[in-house]
Amino acid sequence: MTYTNFMTNFTGAKLFADRPFASKNFGKASWDAAIDQGYKPSQIKTALQQLGQHGYGIGSGLQTDRMQGVKGIAHGMSRFQGPHGNMGLNSYMQAKMANYTPDQIKQGAESQGMFLPIRASQQYSMDKNAEFERDQMLNYMQSLTAMANKPQPQVGRSSSYVVGTGGAAELQANQQYKKAKEKYKGSKKWSREAFNAVNASAATGAGGGSVNT
Repeated sequence: MTYTNFMTNFTGAKLFADRPFASKNFGKASWDAAIDQGYKPSQIKTALQQLGQHGYGIGSGLQTDRMQGVKGIAHGMSRFQGPHGNMGLNSYMQAKMANYTPDQIKQGAESQGMFLPIRASQQYSMDKNAEFERDQMLNYMQSLTAMANKPQPQVGRSSSYVVGTGGAAELQANQQYKKAKEKYKGSKKWSREAFNAVNASAATGAGGGSVNT
């Protein structure tokens, strides 16, 4: 019986030190004394079950009148309860190795009347920060993937780049207009000839063939 936890302070021998034949095991008085010290029923039952696994005796009256109906070592985080009745760092790491998340450990411990002492609480904070950084990186990678998979816009061509048999139709039309204007400048018919020249050039440049066909 080398294993001890907080309940070993409430054996019959500890509670009734003035009685020479007081039992070194546990009775209803042990339970009640632990309750008076602020321990929760689930913590007490789990601690007694742990001690029972190491050879300590648990009175029948304690089992039927106190422990019955209380959740113990088989429930949730209670199987990782430490010797002080809470989820210390060793207990916390054991739960992590059993694939429980930091939140599951913390919430499960609290539901069983336990809390995370200083070192376990510090580890919980570090684990939560690591989770946050991991989630940030995953979100960043997902955004990069979404950008890479986004359809690229199709680049169109302006009217200046419409190519026909004569090249850029608009550019040629402007050039022909200037030539016709210079050629027939001062004449009454210059505007009509310029207009015809521009139309002919535009039609030919756009691949439309001769205006006379």
